[in-house]
Amino acid sequence: MKLKKLHLTMMAAAILFCNMASAQLFIDQATFTIQAGATVTVQGDVTSNVDIQGTGKVVLKGTANQNVNLGGFSIPNLEIDNMANATLTGNAKVSGDVLFTNGKLLLGNNNLALGSAATITSATNAKYVVTNGTGRLIKAALGATAFNFPIGNSLTAYSPVAVSNSGTADSIGARANVAVFSGGTTGPAFTKEVVNNTWTLTEAVAGGSNLSVTATWNAADELTNFDRTRAGLSRYITTPANNMGWDLLNTQATGAVGAGPYTFTRMGVTSVGTFAVGTRPVLSPLLVAPKIFLHGSYNTTTNVMNDALRTTNLIPLTEPYSSAPGGSLLSASNAVRGSGGGETSPNTVVGLAAGASTDNSIVDWVLVQLHNSGGTVISQRAALLQRDGDVVDVDGTSPVNLAGNAAGTDYFVSVKHRNHLGVRTAAVVALAKTTTTNYNFSDALAKAFLGTVTTNTAMIRVNLPAQPTPVFGLFSGNANSNGTTQKTGSATTNDYSIFLAAFSGTTSPVYLRTDFNLNGTVAKTGSATTNDYSKFLSNFTGIAVNIISQPNF
Repeated sequence: MKLKKLHLTMMAAAILFCNMASAQLFIDQATFTIQAGATVTVQGDVTSNVDIQGTGKVVLKGTANQNVNLGGFSIPNLEIDNMANATLTGNAKVSGDVLFTNGKLLLGNNNLALGSAATITSATNAKYVVTNGTGRLIKAALGATAFNFPIGNSLTAYSPVAVSNSGTADSIGARANVAVFSGGTTGPAFTKEVVNNTWTLTEAVAGGSNLSVTATWNAADELTNFDRTRAGLSRYITTPANNMGWDLLNTQATGAVGAGPYTFTRMGVTSVGTFAVGTRPVLSPLLVAPKIFLHGSYNTTTNVMNDALRTTNLIPLTEPYSSAPGGSLLSASNAVRGSGGGETSPNTVVGLAAGASTDNSIVDWVLVQLHNSGGTVISQRAALLQRDGDVVDVDGTSPVNLAGNAAGTDYFVSVKHRNHLGVRTAAVVALAKTTTTNYNFSDALAKAFLGTVTTNTAMIRVNLPAQPTPVFGLFSGNANSNGTTQKTGSATTNDYSIFLAAFSGTTSPVYLRTDFNLNGTVAKTGSATTNDYSKFLSNFTGIAVNIISQPNF
């Protein structure tokens, strides 16, 4: 240990131990004062069970990792100048400055608390505080002046976070953690569409804070399919139970700042907790489970739909509503990623690999859209339709998650299919984050919005008239996805003409909009179960018009 201008006062029964061989500093119940401008350079471990007095500095300058155990007591100033790093083995406080010259300071499960006037200088992506455990870097009395927490979750991942507080000044703690979890700090880790880091913020006194939080990351931290042009900083809500989950909304998603490293800033944060940067995985969930039947594929014997497209491996693994062969049905009004476009599902869900047919087997892709109280589409998601009519998310079982929208009571929900007329809820429905809203279109015509249409009903009865309880489904035969089923008109609007044109060079199996009964073939003759033309004409039974219209929604 090298001493310069060191003032030392020994108390009764106190011990100051300086082992020159191992270059350790051990203070046991001694008054140890480092005067202004004085430096104590240590090459070994530092241990103290009292506050180190004065305004001087302790420099950690070893060639191997140095352990620092202050037992929660304070040190005036600290410099890290050790390429082999230093590790806290007990809580520590610094009242002045922490200077990073070389190396990193690993917290483990211990806290490094900075006084109200304390600073950290010269931290970079090569020298910073590593929060490799439960330990936090804490800044006392953090107020309106932003403080940068130079933290990273490992020796190679630097993810600083800057925080200012326009509310009541408080001791704010920060920790960077590896991975982003579905439950905030628990559950499965996300493997795509997020920055692989979370920031945990704490406060000494609950409430009163009003934080501005700026999270920083590097391109190497981004997982597959992360889109920094449309993402945001999300917080995990733990209470109340009916509002648990990540809270980022589509309206808060924007482009990252910087060219590497990148940042997102979130203002008005009044509750601390776990934060993450990402897109869909950290969007606020909104759960709905519609039930519909498709007239074209409904089997009046089994009273479920056929899944011939699945058993012939014709269902595409990527949703068909962004491009051919389904044609774009995605609403132009939805400019927000994370809610529609590009959804995928594996062959083990939508294909023959899923096994034998059951009521939960997949029939086809559908498009679920969320409307505000004025009817405007604000969000959308391609989903999957089971044989029993349940509309589920891309895993084939879960309710549809219209992520990025706040829970509320004034939403309309619509469901569209690539060659059937769509349906929309007749009235607004309440949707929540943690409970699923079920909506069965099939049990009553009044469940579907009809609007000003007077020539036809909103849906068609799909089961046999002899069966006592009617079951309703979506009109088939919309070959051009234009919102009408027509048997007359121009070549571009007449679905029958489009159907006939499909026979030119068409071979089975096919995934076409002219396959009205969804069996993988396009046929204009044959049995009632194989003849698409018969299925098309059956839409008009009892309707004295040539055009069946979908309400304009």
